[in-house]
Amino acid sequence: MLEHILVAADFSPAWPRLQAQVHRLRVLGCRAVTLVHVMPTGYARAPGVGHRAHYEAQLQQATATLRPLGLTVDTEVRVGAVAQELLSAARAHGCGVIMVGTRGHSTLRDLLLGSTVLDLARLTDRPLLLAPTDADAHLPPEPVCRPLLATDASLAAAAAEAAFLHLAPQCSRGMVVSVGRWDEREEKGERLRVEQHLAALGRRAGAPGFDIRLPGQGRPAAEIARAAEESGADIVIVGKRGANPMKELLLGSTAEEVCRTARRLVLLVPGGA
Repeated sequence: MLEHILVAADFSPAWPRLQAQVHRLRVLGCRAVTLVHVMPTGYARAPGVGHRAHYEAQLQQATATLRPLGLTVDTEVRVGAVAQELLSAARAHGCGVIMVGTRGHSTLRDLLLGSTVLDLARLTDRPLLLAPTDADAHLPPEPVCRPLLATDASLAAAAAEAAFLHLAPQCSRGMVVSVGRWDEREEKGERLRVEQHLAALGRRAGAPGFDIRLPGQGRPAAEIARAAEESGADIVIVGKRGANPMKELLLGSTAEEVCRTARRLVLLVPGGA
């Protein structure tokens, strides 16, 4: 899945921080990177903007810093609608994951509403790796090795669970979090169902396995963020669901809020990915 990653290069002030995340993913099997910059159609209001050669030169500079890591690197400059072009490039280059930088505490809702990240989350048919690039995000230099899966043990979470199982053998012991209303009497049966589901997931995972946390109350995204902080998780894996995931994202779903509050790498996995 992470063997070949498309990295969206926007050359903003946060770009070096996003670029620095690539080396952290090598332990998860990343061997090839495609750097793509998209020039929005008709956007040519600043010096250098709108000139393909300008961005091609910047991509080559980025390539020079990544190839010494042993990565295969290729680049492309495109023109068009940014999210659509990034997704098209991922398909053309055979990239399993698209990595983009996010900024601000209101990562998806306020700052980037209607922008590249939201559009990608709506359109993508493959996992989207969100890297918060502002200074207070939890992005240590060490390789990614402690995954946390957020799941409700439903069929809609199956793709995210599969992504977690795919990465788990390359990591240290992970964590799985499922938040319910277990403290309420009528939900006792639901907790048993989730426990049985996670036991089966554990048998599929094998070594090194994972710890389980089942908060019985609280807002799911807040509990997931708390578990990530307390366990030292460096990547949170969560599924998005539905044919129109933006309906849930815009209504403040768990997936959107996790992306907004986790303050660390988040792998957003569409159903069927």
